[in-house]
Amino acid sequence: MTLKIDLKSAILALSDALDLVGVDDFQHGKRVAMIARETGLALGLPEKHLDRLVCASLLHDVGVSSTTIHQRLLQETNWGHRHAHCESGYRLLQPFAHLSLLATAIRYHHTHWVELPSGLAEGEALDSNLILLGERVDALVFQRGLENPLFNRVGIVEAVAALAGRELSPVVVDAFLGVAAREAFWIALVPRHVQRYVLDLPLGDWSLSIDFPQFGHVARLISSIVDAKSHFTAAHSLGVAQLARYLGERAGLAGDTPARLEVAGLMHDVGKLCVPDEIVEKPARLTPLEFSVMERHSFETYEILRHIPGLEQVAEWAAFHHEALNGNGYPFRRGADGLSTEARIVAVADVFQALAQERPYRGAQRAEEIPRWLNDFVGNGVLDGELVALACEDLDGSWRAATAVPSPDACVWD
Repeated sequence: MTLKIDLKSAILALSDALDLVGVDDFQHGKRVAMIARETGLALGLPEKHLDRLVCASLLHDVGVSSTTIHQRLLQETNWGHRHAHCESGYRLLQPFAHLSLLATAIRYHHTHWVELPSGLAEGEALDSNLILLGERVDALVFQRGLENPLFNRVGIVEAVAALAGRELSPVVVDAFLGVAAREAFWIALVPRHVQRYVLDLPLGDWSLSIDFPQFGHVARLISSIVDAKSHFTAAHSLGVAQLARYLGERAGLAGDTPARLEVAGLMHDVGKLCVPDEIVEKPARLTPLEFSVMERHSFETYEILRHIPGLEQVAEWAAFHHEALNGNGYPFRRGADGLSTEARIVAVADVFQALAQERPYRGAQRAEEIPRWLNDFVGNGVLDGELVALACEDLDGSWRAATAVPSPDACVWD
């Protein structure tokens, strides 16, 4: 495969996905990155160190996919289970050549300065503490209101100063107090400015090309975060990806298209991170208001993926999985003329895999029951009949693709 993906764009996309988990506290990772970087600048850190710090800050909550846990982390700074997501983030990033450089700082970003392991490298200890500083400041900003952080700065500065020597390094706090004296720092924390702040950073060492197989592993990382949101969706994205690739191969799609279909399947539900846990796990029919929240997820998927150069087509295949041939799907109301074969394949794979899994409102369907459900969708003008027939012709093979969970070391990107 010749397709190359920019790692910086992939990190920013992953950051956008993680930002969704906050629901109301949008752009948490980006504000933490800005707070940490500005304090690092005041400490005189070199540019390469600052770039690594920014990337670690953007991804520091990579172990969080639950909106409930995110809220507790913001509201209860010393919550007893706060280290669990740090360990999850560490494990998730360890296997990746570039992202593994961020793993240790993320592992200890909720560890108090006086409790950091004695053997931790000085740079990683500093990065962890700068991220913790960003977390503390952002929690206080959010609690007092994101509309005007400047107005609330005095109380925030006093609260942070009180943490020096215990949770935060005195050197870090002193540097932050110097940064906090500038009105521009607080004004820049509002959403439109912090977004531009991060996008304008060159992140030189991280603006490099990775090949498509490497990005496939990053896509699997993203899918694991999404699927961890609920035990009802455990391995859902992985199953959709495997079945989409399997159907693409059976349909005779050429070149790297089946592999790209797998990436689309892995990331098709990334926008679901914005849906509150109580809606995802509701055991009854959604209210119109709740369904309108659920409908957002496909659009959010599109907005996250389309900004990664080279993934424009994949973004459409992933985001159109709730569109329908009759034009009555959501959220773009695409009809048959606007849905490619690849987008139709992802839609079939999504329905098939969902039927094979338990949901809060129904049990898992047996393999032999799935064709009836799929053909009902065909009859109602939702799914492509030829592709459904392709999935049902080899029902055992489709079932295995949709439900098999490979070992973590399995590689299908070659």
